Amino acid sequence: MKESKETPSTPLPIHDVDEIFDRTSHYGRYQLFMLLVIQYLMMNAAGNYVFISFASLKPICGDSSIRTSDACELMSECPANATEVLFASLYDGDIVCPHSHLPQHLQTIQAVGSGFGAILAGHIADYYGRKWVTYSGAVQMTLFGFMGAFALSWHMLAFAMLGMGFSYGVLIDASMTLACETAGKKYRIVQTLAFQWSLALQVASLCAYLTGSWRGYLFTVNALSLPALALMLLWVESPRWLIQKKRYDEAVRNINRISRCNGCETMFCASDLLPIKVTEEHRTTFFWIGALVSTRKFLAYSFVMFTSALTVEMCVAVIIFDVQVLAGNPFLNVALYGILRLWVPLFIVLLEANAKWFGRRTLFISSQCLTVMCFASVIILSLFPPTQSVTVLRTCLAMLGGIINSSIFFTVYKQYVMELYPTVIRALAVGAFGVVERIGGAIAPQLVNMNRWAWAESAVAITTTVVFISLLSGWAILPETRNSSIPDVLELDQKKRLSRSCTK
Repeated sequence: MKESKETPSTPLPIHDVDEIFDRTSHYGRYQLFMLLVIQYLMMNAAGNYVFISFASLKPICGDSSIRTSDACELMSECPANATEVLFASLYDGDIVCPHSHLPQHLQTIQAVGSGFGAILAGHIADYYGRKWVTYSGAVQMTLFGFMGAFALSWHMLAFAMLGMGFSYGVLIDASMTLACETAGKKYRIVQTLAFQWSLALQVASLCAYLTGSWRGYLFTVNALSLPALALMLLWVESPRWLIQKKRYDEAVRNINRISRCNGCETMFCASDLLPIKVTEEHRTTFFWIGALVSTRKFLAYSFVMFTSALTVEMCVAVIIFDVQVLAGNPFLNVALYGILRLWVPLFIVLLEANAKWFGRRTLFISSQCLTVMCFASVIILSLFPPTQSVTVLRTCLAMLGGIINSSIFFTVYKQYVMELYPTVIRALAVGAFGVVERIGGAIAPQLVNMNRWAWAESAVAITTTVVFISLLSGWAILPETRNSSIPDVLELDQKKRLSRSCTK
């Protein structure tokens, strides 16, 4: 690939990376290819994430004389001819029994691993680059998934789920930063929509239904992801990150590769990139997490992002990890949760393209407000006798609130993280708040357990409170960032306090 003969695309200097997309294209074949590969990867990510939803399904005993809520006791006491098994779960065999609450603890272990993966990915992706950190996460997630499928004990399964969670954190947080930085400002939110689980949850439910066992399910969802590992090799490293590292030759090579893939004739050379503002420190400067609260503005933003990140997995997990208490078939409930989210990407893209009044603030505030209303209604309905109609209505409202938060709100929250924090700490920010998401994911299974020994609506009530705090703080603090250029560098006075040089 020859670059030395290329001439500057225009005599006008480039002062901002977004100007490159203005002169080529904001979105094209390359960005679409990346979006499709990410959607493919979500089958593995979502499949591993909701594994416990299926693996912890309890058998149904037709013997009315047996009255126990303990799944392990039910398996041992209920006669075989009176036992209806929806799915060969972890309770079938000696993997978890007699510890019936172990599946929820395994999910917490996965969430903890995901948090470590997210924060580590954030640091190393800002230092070593986005592409190969993303690829390593995808490879690890598949390997740990296979390990879980062949686990011989709960200890081995716990280690595999820790690895699945760790690699999930690495993959999602690094790839989201990469996807955002390789699209123009008009379509950054489209790339964030690539991380929706609408189709992935349907595939996961279908795999669970067809395989009928937790081992077969884990093997299948991870085997399906193997072709994506080859397709990821066609991605390029973020030119925006390369410019900040002063690796101009690599940056211009990747910019021109994206431009050619999108059918644009405009080409650039390294000298075109020199006017772009870069960090004044050495290119091996390492920023730490304190940069996220380095100024009053960042402190305020980070508070909103912290409370918002907590809600993302809590809203989903308090429903998904207890799908059997919802009305209807558990496989259909998880699949329906994905089907009902199919409209979200089209809805956001249409509003983004056609409504001038529609921005990030509008999307943030309205989505959280609707989530609060849905979850509050679930709590109110719990005061009525549990008739069939009331139960179905509670199920619909709970799923609707979860759908709005985990799809519409998730998209705008992630977009804010990408657009509020500069390139030199963007992956760090995505990773740090990704850790907070996993904290919410780790808390949620314990809240589900709380439903059984405390108030039956404890999980939904606590989640609603956190969502309300996020709503109020976002309304008071967040600016509008639609169609604005995203920042690349920290100011000098901040960098002196918040960076560590790794120069030898």
